[in-house]
Amino acid sequence: MSAQPVRHGGGGKGRLRALACRALPLVIAIEVGLLSAAGAPSGGATAMQAGVSVARLSRQVEPSVVDTITFADPAGTQILGTGIVLSASGLVLTDYHVIRGDIFIGVRVGGTGLVHPAEVLVTDPDADLALLQVQGAPTLKPAELARTSSAAIGDPVLAIGNAMGLGRVPKAVAGRLVALHRSIRYGVGSGTVDLAGMIEAAAPIFAGDSGGALVDATGHVIGLIAAGSDDAPCAPAAVCPLHLAYAIPIHAALAQIGYTAL
Repeated sequence: MSAQPVRHGGGGKGRLRALACRALPLVIAIEVGLLSAAGAPSGGATAMQAGVSVARLSRQVEPSVVDTITFADPAGTQILGTGIVLSASGLVLTDYHVIRGDIFIGVRVGGTGLVHPAEVLVTDPDADLALLQVQGAPTLKPAELARTSSAAIGDPVLAIGNAMGLGRVPKAVAGRLVALHRSIRYGVGSGTVDLAGMIEAAAPIFAGDSGGALVDATGHVIGLIAAGSDDAPCAPAAVCPLHLAYAIPIHAALAQIGYTAL
């Protein structure tokens, strides 16, 4: 399926980066360099704006977020990311850059630690989208979805994903909406992806969060996390968050791949 043309443009001052995580034995690597495991994100969720319970939202949404674990080559190099459950039968939405060209694609469901193989049903490299069908998994809990037309600048949000590929339970971090119609460009492999209409959120995300869920204060998924900006300085060999998260509006992503849940 071919993607519609998108506008070129910047989505913030910092350098944008796709958020798949390339894992090797004993270390975790982002495509631009190795990161020490020291100082990696801890389990659980961080504080959110007053009146919104991060813990409650996390419990509500985590069953609908899965880890993607793929093998890029016969040597066993892993690419770690995230996916959003769309159906009880195992349809999962993720970013194309998470699964591109890999020789094995698997999905880890919940806290079981079991990795189930997944079939690729749809890919759209230009829109950085992929639809997977998980094989042999138990009945999954579909995410509750909402259109971004219900969101406003300044609203609290939660970003949930497989941050740094370190845990069996998705990590949740709190943030707020900064913009709703960004046009951005980020690198994928040796090429680039240009996307319009992106959601921008101030939230500390990490490699591995690609394909994760951007969630509103009611626990509804409004976006698919695709990239982050390293606008803030970071010490060499430190695991530092990307302080701006960019997400594809969930209704636009589903329309692009021909899925009619919204």
